[in-house]
This record gives sequence, C-alpha cells and structure tokens, in this order.
Amino acid sequence: MAAEEHAMTSGEYIQHHLTHLSNIESSAPVNFHVVHWDSVVFSSLLGLVFLFLGLLAARRVTSGVPGRFQAAMEIMIEMVDSQAKAIVHNATSRKLVAPMALTVFIWIFLLNAMDLLPVDLLPFLFQHITGDPEAKLRSVPTADISVTMGLSVGVLIACLYYNIKIKGASGWAHELVVAPFGT
Repeated sequence: MAAEEHAMTSGEYIQHHLTHLSNIESSAPVNFHVVHWDSVVFSSLLGLVFLFLGLLAARRVTSGVPGRFQAAMEIMIEMVDSQAKAIVHNATSRKLVAPMALTVFIWIFLLNAMDLLPVDLLPFLFQHITGDPEAKLRSVPTADISVTMGLSVGVLIACLYYNIKIKGASGWAHELVVAPFGT
C-alpha cells in the first residue's frame, strides 16, 4: 500500500486547495447546479457566530463606562451609522440600510478572517474525520465566486431599490441618464 501512495506534487497540492466540496463535479466555468457545501456551511456557521456575538453584546450593555467588547461594538456601530447617514439622508430608509450595512460589514469581515487559519488545518481535520484522504474543503467562503456574487447582487438590488424609493422613478432615471453631464 505504501508503494502505491506518492507525495503530492506542487501542482496537485495547489489544485487540491482550489477545489470546493461540491455536490457535483463540474468543469464548466459557470454551472448553476453546483452547490459548494463548504461555502454554505462556513458562511452559515460564521453567520451564527455573528448572531451569537450580537446577542452577547446586547446582553452585556451597560450605561456609563463600557467594557472593551461593548466599546468595540459601539465603534463599529457608530462607524457604519455615520457612513449610512452620509449616504442615505432619509431617516426611515436608514433604519433598514444601517443594520443591513453593519451585518454585511461584519459578516464579510468574519468570512475573510477565516483566511487567518492555516490553509491545511481544516481540510486536514475534515480528511481525518471523513476518512477520505482525497476529501476537498475550502475554509474561506469569500474565495468562492458564488458567495461574493450573491452578496454583491443582494447589495446592488438594495441600492437600486432605495435609490428609486428615495428619489422616485423619474428622479432616479434622470440622475442615471444626465448626472455626469449636468442638469
């Protein structure tokens, strides 16, 4: 058995780390039937981590001098709120835009923070848990174009919706067509 096994070449090693845990194998650049389960699982887990951190922060809120965790959460909330005030001038629209922006900001931060883990740690553990030495796993969800496109399309739709809601359809169309050239 040892004679049949060989060490991975550098090309095989790189290809192994560029492959997702998918429901089907696909060589096409775009295939809407492929589900990258590693991206779904890690995105969901990090969403739950964010939810837990938010609940923890909400329960530990104190008036007066805040602790380090509460101060960090307040800094992030104030940063996103000031950005939302600068972009969205309508207070009622800002009630949904600011929390959505905070959620997207922290979620993407957590998704990218997975890159701080050693690249072989989670795939190595996954291979030993499943018993399959060829099992593939990518632990950084933002390395999957499906995740980044899904987040960006969601934000784009929200931007278009609130632009039309705030300016009206004619104001939005006017700004879309003539804004770079003047009135």
